[in-house]
Amino acid sequence: MLSLLSLKKIKIKYVLCATAILLLVSMSTYYIIFAGEDNSLLSSEAEVIKPENKIKVTANTELVQKIIYLKCNDEEILRTKVPENIIGSSIYQLEKIYPGWTFEKFDSNEVNMTLKVEAYCREHANHMFIGIQDGSVAVFYGKPGIKPIIKEITAIKVDKLMAQDIEELQRGIIVQSAEDLLQTLEGLQSR
Repeated sequence: MLSLLSLKKIKIKYVLCATAILLLVSMSTYYIIFAGEDNSLLSSEAEVIKPENKIKVTANTELVQKIIYLKCNDEEILRTKVPENIIGSSIYQLEKIYPGWTFEKFDSNEVNMTLKVEAYCREHANHMFIGIQDGSVAVFYGKPGIKPIIKEITAIKVDKLMAQDIEELQRGIIVQSAEDLLQTLEGLQSR
């Protein structure tokens, strides 16, 4: 009985030793293939991707900024070389420098970033004209014929206006200021 118990202890030691050796060989193989510095197992055409914090902006990086104006759904795209103060920055540093921006692409050649703004684009914000909408005189943001956005529809009915006024409204009467807008509307209303 004593020898049978000794035999079981010896077998358990061998099993544990064999398991430990197998585990050691497996971990070494994994390290050599996946985690080691030797990339010779990769094909010569394989692209090695750097971790995001290792990619930096260089003096040759192109900065592509897309601004989406939510009130008119227009987009503005600006392409420039990066400013000197961000050369050497990682994506994490740029996220702090440009809060609110979303980064779609970040590498040493190009940085693509987007900002959504709750406003009108310059074209719509800086220009207004008077035209016709649903049989009434209306005020639009923008320029005649270029994606106008209705600002307001007035109570002035087009069928009460003179033919010459209707022709001008169909082309669009550009106004330069709020004062110019009010004078033009008052003039149309009085006819």
